[in-house]
Amino acid sequence: MRRLLPLAAALLALLLGIYWYASPYLALRSMQAAAQAHDAERLNAHVDYPRLRESLKGQFSARLARELGGDAGSRDALGQLGAALGTTLGMALGDRLIDALVQPDMVMQALTDAQLRPRTGHDAPNDGTAPSPSVTWTSEREGLNTLKVHGHRLKDAPDQRLTLVFERSGFADWKLVAMELPPQTRP
Repeated sequence: MRRLLPLAAALLALLLGIYWYASPYLALRSMQAAAQAHDAERLNAHVDYPRLRESLKGQFSARLARELGGDAGSRDALGQLGAALGTTLGMALGDRLIDALVQPDMVMQALTDAQLRPRTGHDAPNDGTAPSPSVTWTSEREGLNTLKVHGHRLKDAPDQRLTLVFERSGFADWKLVAMELPPQTRP
């Protein structure tokens, strides 16, 4: 009996270690299942919406500032004024836009289709019968507490991938805390 106790303890420690290591992948699978089932309550348990919004606000504001503004390094006053105006408008519009868009429907779309856009009234929800776009998912761990999952739609260019950033929250729970947008393409 005394021999079994250390063996059982070692086996339990091994099983806990395996579960701890696999926990981000289990959480991701649970989130994707919740997204496909349109179960916002189950999905919301794994999303840190304030941090997710902040990560997207900076990216959108920078993009809007580039699109709306001129060149900040310009030598003429009009170019510098355009850059300042673009930055101001980009920040104001970006913050409001992200606050309105970052909702469970948009997160569900990102988790199933690797696409950052909310469903519109014209989109038919995917109830499992309609084919979802072909998406390739890859992941990389950054240390023990961060997992980046890259979703690439096969019809998009190779560098056009949406990255979902998950961080450990407790022993084996993970939360979606950020999204990294694909690089902006120019027509």
